Amino acid sequence: MNPGTLRHKIMILTTVEGTNEAGDTILIPSVFKSVWASVSPVSGRDYLEAKKFQAELTYRFILRYVAGVTPDMQIQFKGRLFLIQDILNPLETNETLEIMAIERVVKNG
Repeated sequence: MNPGTLRHKIMILTTVEGTNEAGDTILIPSVFKSVWASVSPVSGRDYLEAKKFQAELTYRFILRYVAGVTPDMQIQFKGRLFLIQDILNPLETNETLEIMAIERVVKNG
């Protein structure tokens, strides 16, 4: 892997249980790991649902191998959240991870 391609700082987020002021148990986003990655859009799909235009964009994040990343985590990049769909460990060498994630953009109109 060419380290020069890993030019975007991303945060992999997980959730931890906490309590609010009322004593209720809530899920709180927490940073699992902050890493450098290559980020590129893969595809987009548009559709109408309930009079809202939704764009579903798929992105590929390539990063150095990080143990413990799971599909129930999220990626934060430039203030946007991406839902992890697939995690690939190419050739099972534990050198890199390819994460496919979607960003849903909702526009009224």
